[in-house]
Order: sequence, then structure tokens, then C-alpha cells
Amino acid sequence: MVLARKLILVLMVLTALAGSAAYFVTEMGLTGSDERARNLGWIVFALMAGLSIIMVVLIWQSLSGSLGRIHHQLRQFEAQDKIGMIMVEENDELAELVGAINHYLTTIKSRFQANSIQHKELQIQAQVAEAERSQTEAVIFSISEAVLVSDKFDELLMANKAAQKLFGFNLKEGYRQPLEEYIADAELLELIRQTRRSKDRNVVRLLERPEGGQERMLSLKVLLSCVLDMNEEVIGVVVVIHDVTAEKEIAKMKDEFVSSVSHEFKTPLASIRAYAEMLVDNEAGSEKERRDFCEIIQEQSQRLNRLIDNILNISRIESGLLKVCMERLQVRRLVDEVITAMRPQAREKDISLEFEPDAEAVEVWGDRDMLYQAVMNLLSNAIKYSRAGQKVYIRTGLNDEEKVVIEVEDEGSGIPKKCLDLIFDKFYRVLSHHNLSGGTGLGLHLVREIVEKEHKGRVSVESELGRGSTFRIMLPACVSEEAVPT
Repeated sequence: MVLARKLILVLMVLTALAGSAAYFVTEMGLTGSDERARNLGWIVFALMAGLSIIMVVLIWQSLSGSLGRIHHQLRQFEAQDKIGMIMVEENDELAELVGAINHYLTTIKSRFQANSIQHKELQIQAQVAEAERSQTEAVIFSISEAVLVSDKFDELLMANKAAQKLFGFNLKEGYRQPLEEYIADAELLELIRQTRRSKDRNVVRLLERPEGGQERMLSLKVLLSCVLDMNEEVIGVVVVIHDVTAEKEIAKMKDEFVSSVSHEFKTPLASIRAYAEMLVDNEAGSEKERRDFCEIIQEQSQRLNRLIDNILNISRIESGLLKVCMERLQVRRLVDEVITAMRPQAREKDISLEFEPDAEAVEVWGDRDMLYQAVMNLLSNAIKYSRAGQKVYIRTGLNDEEKVVIEVEDEGSGIPKKCLDLIFDKFYRVLSHHNLSGGTGLGLHLVREIVEKEHKGRVSVESELGRGSTFRIMLPACVSEEAVPT
């Protein structure tokens, strides 16, 4: 290898000398007129060309060997997915070149490793941020209240399903769009802007809105809070909207219930007090009048007792504390007892009670006191909403489904069709009935609780406005001593 390098150096020197000599010879011989000189010039030119070709081949082989070794090492590092140092032999003419290349590769390797670490760190940070964002969205979407999140430009960033349903928009379409394009409530939009400008973190407002196409008013409790960055600059606003309509309606119904109960209590108490005072003052002119006064006191006491029983029994049933004593009951006898108890109230309003019992004595398994109260509530309502001179029909029997039916039909004012599905709800009273008679809205609710919850039966109503109503209680028939419903 050393001899080859020396030979290459000698050839390079000889080539240079031969080239100089050939230049003069050929310049003289080729351009001269002497034929021998021209021949000599061509010979020198041929020798020079040959030496040049030999020198180029030798240099090429030497360079190819060195570059081949470099290329081989680079391929090895590439296969190992690494950047490393290129090894050279001692006294290699390309040592300086290889050293520079090694230094360059070392720098690239260091930068590559640093970039790789930084890239992995960024990937981890991005994954953590995505996980936190997904968690935040999951929390917001699990909230039953409507939640909106806007940025500092009043553009929509996030909204859960409750908010989309409340305002009627699609989250994908509304993302990063101005709020006013999707929320038509100008008052709410202005409230969001004011909160953002004031940087307030605790804003509470109550907004009243009519429900679309209905007379019902929506009551929305809006809570707003600014989101601030580390520099106390606003980066967004979180809006939580709580529909308190049902709560307000319940509170209103409770207030009306208290008022109605107070009125219902006062009426029988006033009668009891008045007739008791008349008896004490000996204002009864005869034994018959004294007996009439006592009967009125008794009737009003029973009325007051029924009202208290309604309230207490509903509370007991709903809390599961009411003890049910099931026994075999003859329906005809039970209903007859209720009619006997209610005749004085019917006579007071000049209403006739017509009992149409079943041909056969049907029986049910049930709690006597509870079923007695359920039938009495239906009959009391029928009398209450009937006019003087009208009739109330009470029927018992079996229907096609072999269910025992207790039916109470009146000729009173009737119930609007839109109210039929609500008539058994607690505290509910038909608005048009308020001026006909007082009430608490508990009687029919208690009937449903007794029949359906405690006796596994069913209660229904049919009514036509101005033509009266028909209420039906349907209970499983008792066909044998062992047929006790579970």
C-alpha cells in the first residue's frame, strides 16, 4: 500500500514534466514543417496521454478504496439507526477529511438526540393535555344542567347536550363560532359580555322566558364565572343554567296547598264552633233543632277528619310507613257504608245518590279503611262539583277482564280534556274549578296511591266538559279464600 502511494507520487511528477516537455515539442513539431519533428511530437503526445490515463486510474482506485470504507461505515450506522464516528487507518491521506466528517456527524448525532428527547417530551405533554381536555369534557357532559364555555372573543368553545337542547344548536356546527349565531337570547348574551368585561367570578341571575308556543313560563337560574390566566387576564366565561321552573311550580303548589288546607280547615271548624255556641246558649228552640245542630256538628267533624286523614295517609303511603291490613271485603257492603255516610252532605246540596249494586256479591282482598277512604273521596268530589237537583250514580260489578269495578258518575261541570292526565297529580286542581268549590288537590291523588300502589289495581276517568265525569276503580276479584293478591 505504501509502495503504491509512492508510485502514484512519482507518476504525478513525471506526468507534470512530460506534459511540459510535450507542450514545447508538440508546439514545435506539430506546427513545424519538418516531418521528423512532427512524428516526434505525436510520439511525445501519445506517451503523455498514456501516463495521464494511468495516473487517473491509480488515483481513482486509491480514492475508491478510502471512500468505500467511509460508505461502508455509514451504511453500518444507518442500519443500526445511529450516527457515529468513521474509523480511518493511521497515516491515511484522507484523515483530515474524515476527521471533519466525524466532527460533523458527532454534532448531528447530538442534535438528533436532543431533538428526539424534546419530541418525546412534547408528545407526552400533548397526551397529558388531551387527557385533561377529555376529562373536562366528560365532566361537563355528565352535568344535567346546561353548561356553556366561551372564549375572550365571545366565541363558543364547549357546550354539553343540555345546553344544545335548551338553545337548539349543534355543537360541531357551533364550535369557535360567535355566540349570537346560536343563542337568540339577547339578555343572556349581554350578561356574558358584561361578566367578561367586569372579570367577575360569581354572577347569579334569574331569567324568566316563555316556553316555546306555550303559556308556561321557564325560570332559568344563570350562574356565570370568568376564567382568568396567570396574569389575571380573561380567557373565557363559564355559564351554568339551572332550570328552576319545576321547583318554582312545586313551591307555588305548596303555597296554594297550605292556603287551601287552611280554608278547608276553617270551614268545618267555623260550623262546629257556631253550632256549638248555639247549643251552649240554648238557642235551639226544640229537641229536633238540638238534634239537627248536633248532626251538623257531627258532619263537619267527619269532614274535618277526612281532610286530616287525606293528608296523613298520603304522607304515610309515600314514606312506606302505612300499615296495610288486607282482608276479604264485600264490595257492595263497603260502598253502601260510604253512601250512608255521605247522604247528609248530598242532601245539603239537594243532590240525589243513586246506588246500582252488582247482581252478585263480588269480593276483593284489601284494606277496609283505605278502600273506604278512596270510594269516599270519589263520592265527595262528585257531590262537590254537582249542582242542586242533579244525580250521582254509584255502581259496582265485574268487567270483561274479571276485575271488580267501582264506578262513580256525576252530572257536574266535567273536566277539560287537557287536564285529564294531570287530575291525579298531587296538589293539582283544575283552574276552572277553583270558583266552584274549595279543595287541596290531594283527594284524587290519594285515591290513585291507595288503588294502584297498595292494592295493585287501576283508577281511570272519563269526562266531557259540561256533561259530568265518570271515575272507575278496578281491583283484582277475590274468587276463593286462597286468592290473596301479592
